[in-house]
Amino acid sequence: MVGLGPWPSVPAVVADTADVPDDLVLPTLKALMTLPGAADSCALEGRPRADATEYCVAIYKTPQDWRVTWPIRKLVDAHSACKPPFGGVDDADFGRNMIVFGYAHNHPCGLFASSADLMRFPAVRTPEGAWVMVGYAMTPNGEPALDAQGQRIQAWAWLATGHLEEPRFYKWNPAGEVFRWREDKKHWEFQAICQPQSSSILSPDQAIPPQCSPELTDWY
Repeated sequence: MVGLGPWPSVPAVVADTADVPDDLVLPTLKALMTLPGAADSCALEGRPRADATEYCVAIYKTPQDWRVTWPIRKLVDAHSACKPPFGGVDDADFGRNMIVFGYAHNHPCGLFASSADLMRFPAVRTPEGAWVMVGYAMTPNGEPALDAQGQRIQAWAWLATGHLEEPRFYKWNPAGEVFRWREDKKHWEFQAICQPQSSSILSPDQAIPPQCSPELTDWY
């Protein structure tokens, strides 16, 4: 899946930084929550309604600014997952081969990240052409992004969840370090180190919570 960009709902951000600026991440997560079926779309028994929808976006950098792709959703079972644009970005101004720094998605029923989320995000392409969980920002052809010291830049995954009036925003890296955005403190606060659990053989598609230390209380 190749993501088209930029997403007009999230203005591009000009920033001379190696890491994705929060001025781009936070508007992206807030915009995801406002899409049709993206939030508060659960029935009373906690199951997603027919209109519940997960959306995925890629966060990337062009030669002049930071941008986000248009949201992608599945045409079938959109409530259960979305397809990240692991194929890279096709930007309206700069074409393809943009550096992808990570992926963001929403959970319409307010759940925390599932074990599948931790295994799926972030992923980048190797020079051999395979997408794997290696945790560094890269272009689709495998060219890594480097900081001022020549070091590879860590990729992240972001999640928008909770309720529309009380959103919760998370980010995590391949090491399983989970942070939550604290609006009152204006920073990402460390929560736990989480590792995915294997799905049940009888229910391989079930969204089971990861094992976190310390234990997180906001899976729901």
